[in-house]
Amino acid sequence: MAYKASQLYQWGGDMPSSSFAERCEHLFSERLGYGRRWKSAAAHALKIGRASLYRYLKPGAEAPDAIWAELIALEGGASRKRSDNDMLSLIARALCDVQAEIDRHGWLKDGYPQTLQRVFDIASAQRALGDDDRWPTDLPGLTTLALKPLYEWGIDMSWDPEGDFTASRLIHDGETTPDCADLAAPGRAPEDEITEQAGYSQLMDICRARHDGQAIYVAFRRGVILNPVLSSWTETLTSAPMLASESNIDALVSSFYQPIPESFAINGQLPLCKVTGTLLRRQRSGFHTESRDPAAINAARSGERDTRPWRPGAMQLKRPFRRYWCLPGRAELELAGALDAAGWTSELWPKLDMVDIAAASPDGARKIAVDVKDYLSPYALAKRFDGFKGYTTSHDCYLVVADYVLAASSNYARRFNTLRAADTSSPVKLRTVSSLLKELGI
Repeated sequence: MAYKASQLYQWGGDMPSSSFAERCEHLFSERLGYGRRWKSAAAHALKIGRASLYRYLKPGAEAPDAIWAELIALEGGASRKRSDNDMLSLIARALCDVQAEIDRHGWLKDGYPQTLQRVFDIASAQRALGDDDRWPTDLPGLTTLALKPLYEWGIDMSWDPEGDFTASRLIHDGETTPDCADLAAPGRAPEDEITEQAGYSQLMDICRARHDGQAIYVAFRRGVILNPVLSSWTETLTSAPMLASESNIDALVSSFYQPIPESFAINGQLPLCKVTGTLLRRQRSGFHTESRDPAAINAARSGERDTRPWRPGAMQLKRPFRRYWCLPGRAELELAGALDAAGWTSELWPKLDMVDIAAASPDGARKIAVDVKDYLSPYALAKRFDGFKGYTTSHDCYLVVADYVLAASSNYARRFNTLRAADTSSPVKLRTVSSLLKELGI
């Protein structure tokens, strides 16, 4: 008698009455330690899209036999030796979780995150079996390794054929890097971390429920870009009347921002980046900024900074919102401001962020749609950019990066276009902020 793959687990699985959804969550959230990010990890490991995974996870839904078979195979191999690429992803995820704890408390107040302990357990097991002794089994050893570029790790890098991550470090200047966040979530765009935050869902629910939802979205997103650090949220975000009228504004702000530990202050003052307004961290010489803008980096290293008094109610944006909204958002506001000053009519994040900017020329004869990205890797940008969501038929569409991105790599645009062509993706007009404004005659 033949059995479907979805029935086979009953003959030897450790959770014989579990559904596909329960088995997936148990494996990826608990056994493999991905926590609430388990769905992204599951989709990647099962080699399916997130939309397909969500369909199979619905109550009463049946996953195809091939997907069940893949899940069962993954369960059986959950304790076996990991590939170098798998270990790198697990380490990157663990370090991101450590960074989140330090952001919240200033130290590991609640002990090691589950993902970090999982890395050490796997490393210890592989050492005990004599399989592999390259992976650290304690935090000091892991930190030492993470400070090195990947080409010094002695690991298989065949998964990175373009060499985009060869010189990447997981920790630099005392904090996890954007590359670390990227490697922690293989197969997806790093910005997807935004949609996994409770604050994002709350904001979208509010906006969809109100007739002025688009205006609420723009006011709030502009507010967090311009105010990554708050002495008191009431001083800033409620300055826009439409935000002050929202009954759930307290909960929304609490989901986007987190308290700043007093240990981050220097003589009672919070050091702030002069370009982005984000918190600076003191180094042996000068300060470190999260911004990748050379102007911000040079100012911080030379000790230039703004300050704000630390108070018990002081808060800063959570890291995903700083990294994927606040920092690239400065370029979005700069571009929209320049268009408006030239007489164009621009709209930021239209249709609740279908694109970053939609604009029309003063005479209405020309319409453009713009997405602004902050990828230093042309390979990552080419692979992950998913188009302009319906604007291609009515607007001239541009993909824009900050000027310093192209300035740092003379062949960035060429590599981006070559990679898009190799993947048979549709051509994209890639510009910097200044080159687009010049092209538009502004």
